[in-house]
Amino acid sequence: MKTTLIFLLINFITYAPASIINNIDFLDIYRVEKITATMYNAMESQCDSDPFITAGMYKINPSKASEHNWIAMSRNLLSRWGGEFNYGDNVIISNAGHKDGTYTVVDTMNPRFKDRIDFLETTGTHHYIYETITIQKIRG
Repeated sequence: MKTTLIFLLINFITYAPASIINNIDFLDIYRVEKITATMYNAMESQCDSDPFITAGMYKINPSKASEHNWIAMSRNLLSRWGGEFNYGDNVIISNAGHKDGTYTVVDTMNPRFKDRIDFLETTGTHHYIYETITIQKIRG
């Protein structure tokens, strides 16, 4: 029953207009605005010596990385470093153009970044950046 409810909720969130989603109370458990969003690939030059395992211990399929709907967050946003998000949290991202939607927090960005997220993408995806996106945690 719980699995069905979560499935329906995620489908509603994925396909409902942003004007409806932004007014639903259960999403406002925690909201962060004015975050910069970029992208990364699962490769040693952008990660570490084991690029197919995230900091949250999720295994990446490199040929389908974009389909995972996973993000990395800067440390200041993660609870381990005083933020409000944990690995495994489901979030809704808006004001990110073609990347608006529901994602799971699975990875940590390099310590030099603050107030940023990275979308995990399959190698070969054209680079992009979105300024001032909004992230809302979905109550789990």
